[in-house]
Amino acid sequence: MTGAEDIRGVSGRMVEQASAARWATVAAFFLNGTVFGVWATQIPLLKNRLDLSPAVLGAALLCLAVGALTAMIASGPLLGRIGSAPVTRVTALLFAGLLPLPALVPDVVTLCIALTLFGASGGTMDVAMNAQGALVERRLGRPIMSSLHGMWSLGGLAGAGLGGLLLPLMPAAAQAGLVSAGLLVLFLALQGRFLPDRNAGGGGLVLPDRKTLLLGLLAALSFMSEGAILDWSAIHLRDDLGAPASIAGMGFGVFSAAMAAGRFSGDRLRHRFGGATLMRGGGLLAASGLGLVLAAATVAGGSPLLAMAGFGLTGIGLSNMVPVLFSTAGAVETGHPDHAVAAVSTMGYAGVLTGPPLVGFIAQATSLATAFALIALLALGMAAAAARAVPRTR
Repeated sequence: MTGAEDIRGVSGRMVEQASAARWATVAAFFLNGTVFGVWATQIPLLKNRLDLSPAVLGAALLCLAVGALTAMIASGPLLGRIGSAPVTRVTALLFAGLLPLPALVPDVVTLCIALTLFGASGGTMDVAMNAQGALVERRLGRPIMSSLHGMWSLGGLAGAGLGGLLLPLMPAAAQAGLVSAGLLVLFLALQGRFLPDRNAGGGGLVLPDRKTLLLGLLAALSFMSEGAILDWSAIHLRDDLGAPASIAGMGFGVFSAAMAAGRFSGDRLRHRFGGATLMRGGGLLAASGLGLVLAAATVAGGSPLLAMAGFGLTGIGLSNMVPVLFSTAGAVETGHPDHAVAAVSTMGYAGVLTGPPLVGFIAQATSLATAFALIALLALGMAAAAARAVPRTR
């Protein structure tokens, strides 16, 4: 066997290992999204069971967010020390295993403790599975991050749908335990295929460089825009455009479905046109979609259907922003990719937390339409910054 044949053989085995690891990573993204989807169905029941006021429930949910954000900050050194594969394995078991716990706690104090742990495991898993996805993508030599995030979206829809169907049939804890058990069976069957990290052993706190900070800022803006539409689209459709409650909730549904569709087609588009072009086009589409949302208010009597079409176009535009940014962070040529992914994830999650309240403050001072117009400007800003943040080869 010649040296060239040896190289081809090794390269072929690496691609086979990466292809197998892709399915394990798909399972991780699907598990994470499904757990969040099921959790969303539990919140109203939890509020009633513990007789929580909106303020107390909000404080409890803040514990989940604080747990996730704190864990994300600490995840970079952890991944650098032991690698994304073992961290994904452990946190997936914890995240799914903790899902039934909120339905069992007897009071608010234990609920806050449970949600802090739940958020910490989910946040750390988020960083680890994205780092593993970036590693698999580099090994395969072609884009896969958008489809991985598409599986997260699909998991969220599946979790919410299945969770809603099961709740009338069984107690909340049993519903969560049943879904959790099924997810763990799937995950355990595939988790042995994860790729080991070559750079593991480089633990320690590392401050992000300027390039990583730019990626993180863009991720925060993208997540901020998604969170704003999640929390405020139904209110805009109902209060500003006169849509009935049964229709108002469909705005985010259309947005989510469009985002999932955009992510499942994003890898092919990125392979053909490049990540920077995909982000530029996405920013322009998102701004155009929000323009339709604003135009719907100028139609006599308001046009909820035109606004929903605008939310759908916005979902397509935003769908591949975060996957491209995470892929770029995971392909840094200097330093540790795990630290870069952790920094981008943390800044992005901060955008999720700050976006909806910021929109509320702007709407209170001016109008919700003004807030959506500012989000459209942010989308144009992301499009303009794409060439500087994302190399043409990504």
